[in-house]
Amino acid sequence: MVERNTRTGPGAACHRLPVRVSGCAVGFPAAGRWLENDEVHALRFGRDWPSEMARQGADPAYYEAKLGVRRRYWAHTPGQPNTAGSLTALDLMEAAAVPAMERAGVAPGELDAVIAVTITSPYYTTAVSAHLAHRLGVQAPAFDMRSGCASGIFAMVVAAQLVQGGARHVLIAAGDTNSKILDPGNNTVYAGGDAGAAVVLSRAEAGAGMLAHYLDTDGSWAGHTGVPGLLPPTRAEVEQQRYTMQWRDDGKEAVLDQAWALVPETLYQRSGIQAGDIGCYVPHQAAKRQLDLAAKVAGIPTERTVNVLAEYANCGPATLFLALERALAEGRIKPGDRYMLAAAGGGLSWGGIILQH
Repeated sequence: MVERNTRTGPGAACHRLPVRVSGCAVGFPAAGRWLENDEVHALRFGRDWPSEMARQGADPAYYEAKLGVRRRYWAHTPGQPNTAGSLTALDLMEAAAVPAMERAGVAPGELDAVIAVTITSPYYTTAVSAHLAHRLGVQAPAFDMRSGCASGIFAMVVAAQLVQGGARHVLIAAGDTNSKILDPGNNTVYAGGDAGAAVVLSRAEAGAGMLAHYLDTDGSWAGHTGVPGLLPPTRAEVEQQRYTMQWRDDGKEAVLDQAWALVPETLYQRSGIQAGDIGCYVPHQAAKRQLDLAAKVAGIPTERTVNVLAEYANCGPATLFLALERALAEGRIKPGDRYMLAAAGGGLSWGGIILQH
């Protein structure tokens, strides 16, 4: 059960942080590929997948109807060995960071911090952010944020606080290669995608800003989602196939459902803003059920809720920025609008923010 933290709970004071999203972009390097569900059927059930699915009583349309996913981008083929030359989360971050900085009109020398967000780091010890900053030609503090699918929210709050403290621009780059941890032998292979997405947060003029934020974690569920194998890898756990994504529901889903409801409730209470004041809602794109639930408990109609799940699948923390980029590109967030971002996932961690554009 989710319990409210008395230090950061709904009664905590929340002041406007003078920050705005000045640039947002996505990254899908050409070395990866886009796959429709039929191609995943072939990976999961074999080349003669129509006959095999019929034999097993599996409905080819079920996965799109249940998960809400029609296609996804993969940098890797699940179940195949990783190679030194394959795309990494770092490559996807860079592919998104460069256009995000261009859209923000920010040069590398103007960035005061770089935050990298990933759950599939290609490095055992080194911060991905350090490699990213080097590739971008940035000389500034660089660090990683890793708190499951809510990592993007956590990073935005930290970045806003850096801006409030004097930073001019902060780059947040998210990237994940979930295809490297998906098991082609079970249905999780349909749910995951790879992506790069990035935002630049800059100091805002009067009016715009982060009006409320809320973060929380219940670590008692930390081992219930994700890749359970230890690092460095052990022979025993490799043999037990414990280095692929595991997702079991033994009460965790109910906790996440409570978290999805708690995020908007807390943000509304802290900001004094009501659901009707939110022009656009951008939730983490986990699966169809979670998206429907997020809109319902927030009191925001589906037409004001961004849904890009069918096109990208669940790309981990990068998915939130994919949805934000779409909302900005389509003009669904206009100057002066108030909009809300929310995410909940592995950790278990959750959080949200309300911004004025």
